[in-house]
Amino acid sequence: MRYHSIVDRDTLHLDRETVMAEAIAHETECTDVTARRAHQFGVVGLSVLGIAFAWIVPEMPTGGILLLAAGVIMGVGRFWTGADVFRQFVWRVAEPRGWVQADLVPEAMATRRVARVIGGLVLGAAALLAFADETVAATALTGMLVPMMLLDATASICLLCIARVQFRMLQYRITGR
Repeated sequence: MRYHSIVDRDTLHLDRETVMAEAIAHETECTDVTARRAHQFGVVGLSVLGIAFAWIVPEMPTGGILLLAAGVIMGVGRFWTGADVFRQFVWRVAEPRGWVQADLVPEAMATRRVARVIGGLVLGAAALLAFADETVAATALTGMLVPMMLLDATASICLLCIARVQFRMLQYRITGR
């Protein structure tokens, strides 16, 4: 959810100081949505290429390697930003050269971080299945993850975040806390 309070009507860009102040006021972190989306599209691309190579050239480990790379970028990149090559590209190359602009948005990131770890583990398992020539199972695992990532990248809809909110609402109805 975006908190727009001061919008330049000509360019529709938020004032950075306002975004940071709103993030502090709402106890959320300011995240660069442009970098997040680049990460998500990059991991989706690697995953789709990995599955395609696993089907087209099953005797070569290329598909498993691409899936493993996507899983490492997702999982390890959650703990060490240097491993997230897609975000690093946006921050170090695309934004400084003016190709894209940072879109700083206050977001609660805890659930998204959990989703990254789960996604990294799922892609790692898909890579192991691709290495073992279990392409159907690898495709099934990847096929569950890719649509969720595309939904988040294109519409900023985090399904794990929605599930967490629904669970907390149910918990509140049952316990009153």
